[in-house]
Amino acid sequence: FDTEDKNSVVRNVISTLQDLDFVIDQADAALGTVSATKLSGYQIRMTVTARAKSSSVVVRASAQYNLKPIEDSGMYQDFFAALSKSLFLSANSVE
Repeated sequence: FDTEDKNSVVRNVISTLQDLDFVIDQADAALGTVSATKLSGYQIRMTVTARAKSSSVVVRASAQYNLKPIEDSGMYQDFFAALSKSLFLSANSVE
């Protein structure tokens, strides 16, 4: 993402996960990590890492369903689309 504000990205990751019905288990802004669980008939655990790199922030996400990695790209595409919208709205001061 084209921003140097890693803390803003982490805050938006938390907001996005909550909007997608995840419960935040752990968040560490200094490390740029967020872990969350979604419990609605099934258990999905997602871990997101934000890392500053030159003039941008790189975000990685991994998800597990009952301790097995989720390889379906749809879930990741939904997360990153929602995160992109959240970052755009935050950058443009839209609530």
